[in-house]
Amino acid sequence: MNEFFHMGGFGAYIWSAMGIAALLMVLEPVTLVFRRRSVIAQIKRNKRLEERRLNNEKN
Repeated sequence: MNEFFHMGGFGAYIWSAMGIAALLMVLEPVTLVFRRRSVIAQIKRNKRLEERRLNNEKN
């Protein structure tokens, strides 16, 4: 079992690379959720401003 984790002398490199890859796979969906929320909020803000502008032009 120890040899499995040691990976022929390359264990530190391999396991750190695996850890970084796992971290990035977790962070990617999280950042996408936050970005999506931000984009939706910006679209709502733009729509609200456009509606106000159109209402002001009518009056």
